[in-house]
Amino acid sequence: MVRPAARKKLRNPKLKVTRRRANNARKTRHAAHPLLREHWDPELTVSENYRKLGLVSRLNGVSGGTAFDVTAAASGGGEAAGPTIEPGMSEEEIKKAIPHGYGYIERDAEGNVVKVIVRDDEGISHDPLDSDYEVAPEAPKKEGARLLEQYALEYESRKETWISAGERRILQDFIDKHSDDYQAMFWDKQLNQQQLTARQIQKRIEAYLTEKAKALGPAPATR
Repeated sequence: MVRPAARKKLRNPKLKVTRRRANNARKTRHAAHPLLREHWDPELTVSENYRKLGLVSRLNGVSGGTAFDVTAAASGGGEAAGPTIEPGMSEEEIKKAIPHGYGYIERDAEGNVVKVIVRDDEGISHDPLDSDYEVAPEAPKKEGARLLEQYALEYESRKETWISAGERRILQDFIDKHSDDYQAMFWDKQLNQQQLTARQIQKRIEAYLTEKAKALGPAPATR
């Protein structure tokens, strides 16, 4: 495949492609965070650099194309393919061993289904792209991730949430009609025209009540 510089030379034979110009065309231009540029290894791939920093390059996981250390797995040093369920385990132990999105089916000697066991938190969303998904705080395991978290804490600039007058009226209508029943607000087709989830409505109402309390000041003490 012809390089762009060589293709340009074919169109214009008088153009000189010197080593100085060729080297400039091959220079890697980093447009990422300065901490990433400092710890970036150009000899590694993007996924390998992210793994070295303690980050993930894909939120949805890896579907394939990753190497598997057969020697380490055979000697017992590699990671297990997944949690194993052994006979005699209690139901609680089985629930802890089951990965998210899976279940365990118990069958009798004839192959009929006796019981289906799923995790207790299976109804909770574990999709990072879901608006209701919340990640539990976890200490970074590698230096690159620790430096990025430290930078984010020092230079974090939170934008003040601003609620428009129209949204205030809708949220107040939610409160007047359903009080604090967020599931009823979610199913209200007349007021919930944006099809917000119950958790999204709750967050907006909490922000609205906080803003309202700041504007009106503390409530007078009653005897």
